[in-house]
Amino acid sequence: NIGLSMIKFILMMKICSAIEGSCLPEYNAGVYDSWYDCATIGTINTLGALKEIGPDEINEKKLYIVFKCNPTTEA
Repeated sequence: NIGLSMIKFILMMKICSAIEGSCLPEYNAGVYDSWYDCATIGTINTLGALKEIGPDEINEKKLYIVFKCNPTTEA
């Protein structure tokens, strides 16, 4: 039986285009000790990536970013 303290969460992110209806491959954006940490960092990373890409490209390609937190027992 795996204790809850051993479960970590892998933050998986991907950039998608509403115009093309497709996404780039998911990428691992880190491993976190709690769901809260993973979800918080996912939200912060999403905003950071949108700012980095910039409004022109975001608007032109109708880009958006999706993230999820996957449980793992890997360190």
